[in-house]
Amino acid sequence: MSTPATPSDPRTRRGRLSTGTFSYTDEGDPKGRVVLAVPGYPGGTRDYRWLAPALLTPDCGLRLLRIDMPGFGDTPLATAPAVDIPGRATFVAEILERLDLDNVLLIGHSMGGALAGTAASLVPDRVSALGLLASLGPVAHPTVDHGRPARIMGLIDGRWTGRLTRPTLPWMFERMGFPRRWDPDQLAHTLRCAAALDFPEWAQTVKALRLPTLVAWATDDPLIPPALSQALADAAPAGPRLTWPTGGHNIQKSHAVELGKALRELAATTTAPAGAATLRPQETP
Repeated sequence: MSTPATPSDPRTRRGRLSTGTFSYTDEGDPKGRVVLAVPGYPGGTRDYRWLAPALLTPDCGLRLLRIDMPGFGDTPLATAPAVDIPGRATFVAEILERLDLDNVLLIGHSMGGALAGTAASLVPDRVSALGLLASLGPVAHPTVDHGRPARIMGLIDGRWTGRLTRPTLPWMFERMGFPRRWDPDQLAHTLRCAAALDFPEWAQTVKALRLPTLVAWATDDPLIPPALSQALADAAPAGPRLTWPTGGHNIQKSHAVELGKALRELAATTTAPAGAATLRPQETP
């Protein structure tokens, strides 16, 4: 496992869609090939704070944008309150169009992998390569199988049971390996998104993709069994396949250096950008 000595935490910028504002970070070569990073749930731009310096080596010619999904960071949930994969992927696709980004290497971690892959299918003219990092697999995972998230939400949304169960959400997510920086509302939204997962739909999306796709995972991932990651690797279009015996779920940190190198190589061997991808005048830092 290899992680940079220090993380990257650039200032947050604000953009605007027709439905509201969103937050993101922007670093690297302003005229370089764009890599747009979609976080998992719960998650945000900090999810890629270790991958960023590993990816953006001197003279790499890449520009990294990381986004906060609705309900996290400085992106209000009201901007895109959908909980299903197509609805949340539409938010990602709209950012690509709003910032006028083309020939993007789109990457996603965990649940964000399904959002990145689905967004790529919605705006195929803007995405030329895909990276799925410890991504949602094409069949139901043990942590969300048999309607577990929906049953938990039934307790959380109950008039009386909610008073007891909602405060326990940070503890429950911490036991699954998530840091205690998310509040109960954000974690409840995460559970709603998990309850809305449609694995057959995601499997069909993966099968229909037609762009080079990197798939990476660690076999000791406590959330996604290696068999499901392998199934995703088998179903996804051809591209790099990276697997490690250790590294857990957050391989974008534990294997940041290896992933940075692989993503730079993927960017170098796929369609080059037609021109500089810059912020439109309406966007503000």
